Amino acid sequence: MFIVTFEDKEIFPLKTEKPGATILETALKHDFPLYHLCGGNAKCTTCRVFITDGLNQLSDRNEREQTLADRKGWPSEIRLACQTEVFGDVSLRRIIKDNKDLKTVTSESKSSKTGEECYAVILFLDIKGFTAFTEASLPYDVVFVLNRFFQEMSEPILNNGGEIDKFIGDGILAFFQLKNREQLKTASEESIAQGKRETIRSAIRACLRMFDQLKKFNLEMKDRFNFSFDIRIGLHAGNVIYGDIGHSEHKSQTVLGDTVNVASRLEALNKKTNTQLLVSDEIYNQLKSSLSIDKKVITRLRGKSEKMTAYSVLGFKDSDPILRIQKSFDLVLRNNPLWIEDYGTKLKTFVQENPDESKPQTESITTSDEFLNVIESVIEKLGNPGSLKKEISKLSSIYEAIGISKKEFPKLIPILLSSIRENLPSEWDQNLESIWNQMATDLTIGTIES
Repeated sequence: MFIVTFEDKEIFPLKTEKPGATILETALKHDFPLYHLCGGNAKCTTCRVFITDGLNQLSDRNEREQTLADRKGWPSEIRLACQTEVFGDVSLRRIIKDNKDLKTVTSESKSSKTGEECYAVILFLDIKGFTAFTEASLPYDVVFVLNRFFQEMSEPILNNGGEIDKFIGDGILAFFQLKNREQLKTASEESIAQGKRETIRSAIRACLRMFDQLKKFNLEMKDRFNFSFDIRIGLHAGNVIYGDIGHSEHKSQTVLGDTVNVASRLEALNKKTNTQLLVSDEIYNQLKSSLSIDKKVITRLRGKSEKMTAYSVLGFKDSDPILRIQKSFDLVLRNNPLWIEDYGTKLKTFVQENPDESKPQTESITTSDEFLNVIESVIEKLGNPGSLKKEISKLSSIYEAIGISKKEFPKLIPILLSSIRENLPSEWDQNLESIWNQMATDLTIGTIES
C-alpha cells in the first residue's frame, strides 16, 4: 500500500493498493478535487502537480508528458497527474486549486513558459536626454524617433543571440541565455564555464555595437531634429526566473530575480559615475583579461547590504573577429559610399571573364541598395548563426541571379577582399586580412550548402 499525500491547508493522505496507479486515478478514486479538463489524456496541463517529496517513487515521464514538459520548460518536480504512476509514498501540491488558477493556466499558449530557472546575462539600457527631446518636440516626432531608436538599438541585441524582454518607457530590458541549455545539464563544469564566457562575450559585443549604431543614429537625428542622444547600459549575469507573467489575457514572457534588479541599478549608477557601460564583478571575473577597463567603482547598490565592484568597459583587449569585421565594414562604407557599386562592377567583370554556358545570361533585377542591405545584414548577424542562415541564402540567390554559379563562389573571396582592402588603406593589416579571409571562406561554404 502506498500513500499519496496532498499538501493543502489540510493534509490529505490518499491510500492506493495498486502499484502503477496514476496520481489522477488515485485522487478520483477518493473524490479528491483535481482538475483534468482533457479527461486525463495529456492534452492539457490542468492536472499538473508539484512533487515535494518522493520524486524517485514515480514513473519517468512518458513521451506525451515529456513533450508538454519540454514545451513549457517544466522542472523535474512538475508532473502531469494523469500520466505519472505511483510506486511508493509521495507528497505533492496541487497547482490549480480554484477557477482563478484555472483561468491563469488555460490562457497559456503553446509557447508559454510556466517558469524555469536559467543562467542569463541581463542588459538594461536607458536613453540619456530623451526627456528634453520629448518636451521640445511634437508627439508624432517623439513616437517616431523612439521607435527608430528601439529599432536601431535592438538589432545588435538580436544579432548577437539576445532576446528583447520589454521596452520600458525609453529603455530596453534584454537578456542572453546560455545556448544549448539542455546539453549543458549533463556537461562538464568547464563546458558550462565556457558557455557562460561565450554568452557574456556576445552580450558585451552587442553593447559595443549599440554604441556604433548610436553614432549613425545621431547623425540622422542631428540633421533632422537638431538633437542627439546618449545611452547608458548596465550588465549583470546570474540565475533568473523566466516565464509568462501577467493577466490571463495579457501575458508576456519575462525574466525576474535579483540579477535583473542588479543590472537595472548598474544602469542607473552610470549617471553618478559619468560612465556609459557598467558591468558587474560577475561579468568582469569571467572575462577580465579580455576587457579594456577605464574605471573601477566600489559601491553599495540600493537594496544591497554588501558592497560590490562595477567596471566601466571600453571594449575588448583581445581581438574580437566579429566586432572587428563589423567595425571595418562601417569604415569601408564611410570611406566609399559607392562601395557596393564598385563591388558589383567587379562581379560583372568576373561573369564576363568566366561565362557559364549552361546558364542563360540575364540582367539581375536586384538593386544596389538591396544588394548592400543583404551584405550588411550578413555581417551584422555573424554573432547569431541561427539568423545568419537566412541571409546567406539571400546572398547566394543574388550571386546566382548575377550569373555566378555556386561552384564559382570560392573565386569571389579574393574579389571581396580586394574590394575591402582598397577602402581601408591605413587600417588594413595581416591580422584583419586573415579575419576577413576566414569569414569569407566560412560564408562561402555556407552559401554553397544553402
